Amino acid sequence: MAFVSGPVPERFEREVTASAAEFERDLRKGSPCAVETVGPDHFRLYAGSTRLDIHVAARGMRRLGALQLQTIGVRYEFSGGNESDRRALLLPLDRAMQRGGG
Repeated sequence: MAFVSGPVPERFEREVTASAAEFERDLRKGSPCAVETVGPDHFRLYAGSTRLDIHVAARGMRRLGALQLQTIGVRYEFSGGNESDRRALLLPLDRAMQRGGG
């Protein structure tokens, strides 16, 4: 999971090394607002006038030597609000989903 270093666009995608269940758990843990389940692998968050729809799709396994990591594609779609509002909603999610590494 990479932090956004520049402006937060209205739509973007990421590849995440997690299962859909792990992603949902961390999303609910890190969200500054309620997380609505819209459908299978589709979540929605509201923070003031900003809405964030998150779509998760399985991408298979990534192998690093003997280590296998499940990967998912995650699409973020913001509506309403401005770039500052998008950043305020995204940063706590990024922090909650940050994994240790070396």
